[in-house]
Amino acid sequence: MASDNLYIESQPVYITDPSGRLGASGLNTVQFPYTPTISVITQSGYTSYDLSHTNFQQRAFEMASNTEFNMAAPIIIRSEEEAQTVLRMGQFFRGALKMNFGPRDPDAGLPPPVLRFYAHNIYTNVPILVRDFTWNLDQDVDYITLSSGERVPVQQTFVLSLTTTYSPKNVRENFTMNDFLSGKLKSKGYI
Repeated sequence: MASDNLYIESQPVYITDPSGRLGASGLNTVQFPYTPTISVITQSGYTSYDLSHTNFQQRAFEMASNTEFNMAAPIIIRSEEEAQTVLRMGQFFRGALKMNFGPRDPDAGLPPPVLRFYAHNIYTNVPILVRDFTWNLDQDVDYITLSSGERVPVQQTFVLSLTTTYSPKNVRENFTMNDFLSGKLKSKGYI
């Protein structure tokens, strides 16, 4: 029998952990069944040169900054099973902000994992880091009480700040402007 849990079915917007390090949360992939608002911020940096006796500053290209994503994902819970999944989603994102640590952790010192972002087949396999995760427990909505006693709002929003990240070796060996512009690098996560 198929599950009615939209949060575990394949969706057009999702974030996955290919390393499997966040699997203890109960999830390796977070699905967003309700279309999130995604703001994509792409910037370039320029240095200014102040010359004497001129009316305008001169600019020199420094670098293209990594693309940033701000995402507001609506969460609607229709059952206890979905509520449990949403709690696991919260653990997944909080875990994505932390490094491995402690004397009992065989991977102590590993930085937070690099995740992969997919959205509407526009963004495919984009390597990201979670910079910020906001989860509001609002006062003016109904809550579902789970058998464990936890209470979860039936309507809420997950707000995420994500940043792309590429290894220097990957960029050096794979990136060319022509391949980027022609779309040949889309499957490798370049945006």
